[in-house]
Amino acid sequence: MIACFRVSRTVFAAVAVLAVSGPFALAQEQLDPENPTVVTLGTIPIAPLIPAFIAKKNGYFAEEGLEVELRPEPGGQDIVTAVVAQEFDFGFSNQTSLLIARSRGLGVSAIAKAVVGSPDVDSAWDAVIVPSDSPIHGPEDLPGKTLSVNTLNNTPHMVVLAALEAAGIENPQDQITFIEVQFPDAVGAVTQGQVDAAWVVEPFVTVGTFNDTRAIMHPLIETGESFLMSAYFTSDRLIEERPDIVDAFVRAINRAMEFSAANPDVVRESFPEFNENASESVASQMALPFWLTRLLPEDFEHGAELALKYGFIDEIPDLDSFVYQPE
Repeated sequence: MIACFRVSRTVFAAVAVLAVSGPFALAQEQLDPENPTVVTLGTIPIAPLIPAFIAKKNGYFAEEGLEVELRPEPGGQDIVTAVVAQEFDFGFSNQTSLLIARSRGLGVSAIAKAVVGSPDVDSAWDAVIVPSDSPIHGPEDLPGKTLSVNTLNNTPHMVVLAALEAAGIENPQDQITFIEVQFPDAVGAVTQGQVDAAWVVEPFVTVGTFNDTRAIMHPLIETGESFLMSAYFTSDRLIEERPDIVDAFVRAINRAMEFSAANPDVVRESFPEFNENASESVASQMALPFWLTRLLPEDFEHGAELALKYGFIDEIPDLDSFVYQPE
C-alpha cells in the first residue's frame, strides 16, 4: 500500500460533464496577424516553460495570428482539468496527467514536446534535495523517511519511484512516505524539517542551494535517457473545430523551443520576466532544461508503462491517436 497524503485539490472530478460546454467557440476563419485570435495557455512558473514566454515576447505566436494569454496554475493536473472543461485552450502538463485523462476517456491530445530529462548529472535540472547537514546521502538512506513531490500519483511521483528502484530499493512506495508539496513551498518544507527530502525542478534546485540544501539524486536522468517529462496539449474539440489554430500554436512553440535551446543567455535573462519571484542570481546559475521538438507516440511508451506498473492508470490508451501530428 502506498503511503501518501494529498494536500492539494482533487482533480478530474466532474470534468467530463464540463467538457461539452465552455467559452471557446470560434467561427472557422483564416488566422490573421493583423487581427490575432486570442487563446489561453495554462502554465506553471517553472524553467521548462520559458519557451512559451519567449514565443509570446519574440512575436512567434503573433506571427502565426495568435494572441496567447498565459494563465498560471499550481500544477499539470489543474491545467488538464481546465482544458477539458474548455476554460483554457492549450496547456502544459506532465505526461502522466495526460495519460490519466486520456485513459479515462477525456478528450485531450498531446501536440508538442515541452521538456525532456537532461543527458547527464552535470546538466541535470531536477533533483531530490535534502538539508546540507542531513544524514541522508543517497537514495539508500530514504526508506523510512518523508519525501515530497509536487503531485502525487503522477509523473513527479513516478520518476522518483522508478529512480529509487533503479538504485536497488525494492517496493519504494511501501518504504517511503510521499507527501504533496507545491514547488514554491518545497525548499522551505525541507529546510524547516517538514519533510526529509523533496523532488524539485529548476529554479527550485538552485533556490535550494542558496538555502543550504544539496542534491542526492536526479530522478529524471535515472528514469530514462531524454525521458519526456511534459508536453503541450489541447482538447480534441479544438483539434476538430480549428486545426489551423492548433497547427499555428505548435509551429510557434517549437520555434521558441529551438530558439531557447540555442540561446541559453536569452533564456536566463527572460526567466525573471516570466517568473517575477525568480531573482537574476538564481536565473544566472540554474541548470537549463532540455527542449526538443517533434513529438511522437513512442515518446510516451516508457512513461505509460511505468504509470501502469505503479497503478496510476488502469490501461495504456492508444498512443497513436493520443498524439496529434500537425500537417
